[in-house]
Amino acid sequence: MKLSKKSLILAVVAGVAVVAAVLGVVIWKVQPKGAVAAVSTLPDSLNPVLEQNTSGLNASELIFDGLTNFEVDPASGRLYTELGLAENIVQNQKDKKTYTITLREDVMWHDETPLMAEDVVYSYNAYVLEENKSPKRDYINSFIESCKAIDDKTVEIVFKNPMPEFRAYPVLTFKIVPSRFEGKEMDVNMREGELERRFATEPIGTGPFKLTKWEIGKWLTFTANGLYFKSRPKVDSIVIKRVIDPIVRMNELKKGRINLVLETNPMDRDNVAKMSKVDINSYMPYAFYNVSINTSLFPKAEGRQAMAMALNKTKLVPGITDKDEGVVLNYGLFPSNLFAMNIPEYVSDPLPDRLPYDLSKAKKLAKTGDISGQNAKLIYPDSMGEFGKELAEGIAKQLAEIGLNVEVKRTGDQVYKRMIFKEKSYELALMYYEGFDNIYSSIGNIYRSNGSENITGIANKELDSLFDKWEKAVVTEKWIELTLQLNQKVCDLSPTLPLCSLQKDVYSRGLANVAIGTDNPFLSAEDWKFKD
Repeated sequence: MKLSKKSLILAVVAGVAVVAAVLGVVIWKVQPKGAVAAVSTLPDSLNPVLEQNTSGLNASELIFDGLTNFEVDPASGRLYTELGLAENIVQNQKDKKTYTITLREDVMWHDETPLMAEDVVYSYNAYVLEENKSPKRDYINSFIESCKAIDDKTVEIVFKNPMPEFRAYPVLTFKIVPSRFEGKEMDVNMREGELERRFATEPIGTGPFKLTKWEIGKWLTFTANGLYFKSRPKVDSIVIKRVIDPIVRMNELKKGRINLVLETNPMDRDNVAKMSKVDINSYMPYAFYNVSINTSLFPKAEGRQAMAMALNKTKLVPGITDKDEGVVLNYGLFPSNLFAMNIPEYVSDPLPDRLPYDLSKAKKLAKTGDISGQNAKLIYPDSMGEFGKELAEGIAKQLAEIGLNVEVKRTGDQVYKRMIFKEKSYELALMYYEGFDNIYSSIGNIYRSNGSENITGIANKELDSLFDKWEKAVVTEKWIELTLQLNQKVCDLSPTLPLCSLQKDVYSRGLANVAIGTDNPFLSAEDWKFKD
């Protein structure tokens, strides 16, 4: 059959359109090459001054440095601090509060402009500006009195109290951002202007990697910074890829399509150990599981205390929570190993158990606290996988002993977040909190009356006051005393049910020099290299 000229033209145009569409899809879907790290959620921002999700916090480690940096000792897996953007740091021996910091001469921003003292001062002012609502604001304010430039490469930082170097160095790890971006000065208010908002998604830093592409909803690509002041990273690029389903993540790892799995299920460890060419990097994170209680639906503290005392934590997930190693059972506000991990020379015992397992007492409190005979839903997200299911069902089974009938419900991550953080329409929620520093300095965000992560609705002026004092404490003995008072007060109010902290695994394949010692897996990223 012959085609008319018009039909022929239309056919050719249609064919070209189809080919272009196919090629467009192929081009759009091609994943960049590099060391691929799989995560369930991509960053929502890459500005370290402002509030970020966990992926954003992690990715910021690739882009930015502090005056000092946390590093991981590959042999022991322990964290330590070393000089970062600072060439040297000198303490004033008279007042013990003033530190003079000389910046490195060889540090360049990713746009190849030099690091200047004004960048450090700008960064400090941005962190402490109230309008920015930086999660690091209270922490920095509790230690630092002032920050000023002495000359182009010298900064003077004055602490509020005498501060020994070993305590000052961790404070100075806050990430330094440029005062100028795209050749223009940025406003210290980083929430308002178009330039400042663009910086959050197209940032420049001084770190070992530069952001080169952000494919919304799919991946972020970072390429090696050839001008990095230490040395050029050993891998040319790192891709942070979104893979929501934990089963898919494991299959992709097994097939060698991804190199790191950062969010892992404790119940997968035995199977992963049998995989060839897969390394398991384990550490005890600054993180914990708990159950958040919607206090508007469970208004009596006695009832919430009854729930806490009904939980025999060792028996929640057999094979996980009953192990002698790799698990820390928690009894209150903080992980119970807080003192042992930080100040063993002062206190090495676990934090006291203020609401110990006592089924008889729990049943009595359940009656006076209007818990007995009630129904509740306990939700957990898809991303917690099989472990979340086992943990939630273990909690429900034990709460049934005090007459609280709990229905366990697994939900998609987005629905879960909406119910908890936006609508606050949940009853009980299994939570995993991470991204803390070693002393959990930001934990007040969860429990303060106006805390940014207060999802329980708890509001108590005495608790707020304790947090004020605790966050400002610099003398170790006083900090210990206030920590114990905070722990007791939160147990009295019981807006959450403390559960446990678990050893965390990061699975890697095809990479050498992967050292993981903290919740941020990218601390050693500049040393990673592909195995031969």
